[in-house]
Amino acid sequence: MIATLLFILKALLAMTKALYRYIIPKSKKSVNGETVLVTGAGDGIGKEVALIYASAGATVVCIDINAEANEETIRTIANLGYAKAYAYTCDVSDYQQVVFIINKIEQEVGNVTILVNNAGILFGNPFCELSATEIEKMIQVNLMSHFWTVKAILPSMLKNNYGHIVSVASIFTIISMPYFVPYSASKFAVQGFIDGLQNELALNKNNKIRTTLIHPCITNTALRRGANATFSSLIPVFNPKDVAAGIVNAQRRDMVEAAIPWGLHLTLRSFLRLCPAEVVQLAYEYFQVKLNPHK
Repeated sequence: MIATLLFILKALLAMTKALYRYIIPKSKKSVNGETVLVTGAGDGIGKEVALIYASAGATVVCIDINAEANEETIRTIANLGYAKAYAYTCDVSDYQQVVFIINKIEQEVGNVTILVNNAGILFGNPFCELSATEIEKMIQVNLMSHFWTVKAILPSMLKNNYGHIVSVASIFTIISMPYFVPYSASKFAVQGFIDGLQNELALNKNNKIRTTLIHPCITNTALRRGANATFSSLIPVFNPKDVAAGIVNAQRRDMVEAAIPWGLHLTLRSFLRLCPAEVVQLAYEYFQVKLNPHK
């Protein structure tokens, strides 16, 4: 009985603290001198994230499968006067490549203290029209890359009891849209991965390794433009700079979970879980997802 009451009191205290931090976030911590690894840094959100961290004094390690685009990110950082930036070409869906590159980074740059898992791929089509290769690629890039980078980098974080892991998921983590079944599944799984990892790290009462899960809304990137679909004009489309700023802001404030725009994940998730299936279906219709004609 006493144990149960103690649990309830602790739970209420934790909920009160979480609500307070939701309304009044922590002040931003410095990232000056940190070593930040960003996957998918060659374009879009990843590139903008790299630029923001570089401007804040961090050493930035950019990873992308597209070597030319990745080098362009480094040149952009250098042209802005930020010297500490490095480019590495890697297919983050390939575990052996990830292990090789992380070992190389640790030797040439140093231990990664902030990991931003941003790389993603999207094919939008009815489920039965997607090829097995397309489905597998989405799962490998959108989900397994998180496993591989964390598995390669976490040991050094554990050794130093210091670090921050940022996982970029999607609004589709909260609402699974038609024509994006494997993509949504991969992003739902990212939430399960980071939640489980956070709980495992918390078993160490002195743990100082933080995790942050990000749910960006629809963003105007090559990923969206290649999705073969359009959405309701009622849904705002964000630019990569604003999304990147939200990601870095959440990390620097030690937010466990954040949406862009702010508050969206709590509102949508609460709404969808409380409503019957018929109402949820109406919400899908509101989003008005339509496939573009095949070229």
